[in-house]
Amino acid sequence: MDIVLVVVLAIVGWFAGAAVWVVAHAQAAKRHPFGGPACDACGAPLGRLAWLPLFGFGMARRCPACGLSQSALRPLFEVAVAAFFALLAARQGWSLDLLAAVLFSLPLLVILLVDWWTKLIYTNVIGAGLLLGFGFSLIDGYRALINSLLSATGAVLVFGLLFVLAAVVYRNVRVVPFGLGDVYLAAMIGAMVRYPAVVSALFLGIFLAGFILILLLATKRVSRRSAVPYGPFLCAGALITLLTN
Repeated sequence: MDIVLVVVLAIVGWFAGAAVWVVAHAQAAKRHPFGGPACDACGAPLGRLAWLPLFGFGMARRCPACGLSQSALRPLFEVAVAAFFALLAARQGWSLDLLAAVLFSLPLLVILLVDWWTKLIYTNVIGAGLLLGFGFSLIDGYRALINSLLSATGAVLVFGLLFVLAAVVYRNVRVVPFGLGDVYLAAMIGAMVRYPAVVSALFLGIFLAGFILILLLATKRVSRRSAVPYGPFLCAGALITLLTN
């Protein structure tokens, strides 16, 4: 294990976590993704320092307009991303695979947050993820590119079928567990992790979704008629697959 690399990637992940939160928050609020940090409540700009971890190291914690303290979940998310990047570095070392995993994780993390907050998946982030997946596959050679293309296509076919079945079974479209965004997300994951890893990534996401939904139902956090986004669990499955493969 290269300790220096692990520490460097942890720091990179800490800063990346802050940036991902800002971008996801902007997209969830239907603002330009790179329009800058804004208050959770009133939408007032928080200043450029808020791009940095810990709300600009404490200097952008409160909104200058309404005085509201920003979400305490953000620093926890930043630490989680830092830990994830450090684990990637520890497992993969200096390699192209490490660079790919780090870059792949960024759109996955944005989608995870935005879909959890809004139940929406934006195609511009999906497009960026597809380009990254196909781009790194091309670097690995034409066989890897074909694998990536076929994996994305297979994921679309499987999740497209699930989407159609869900639309038939569920009468209320607001509680359908699969949306077209999840179909696109499955394609992006397929392009990134390729076959056979795409199988474990998607099945892990499905398992996580079912497990968490059972817990939420058991604790009465949601009802059987509640709409629970599926994308965050698919993203989590893909992130775990990036870490373990």
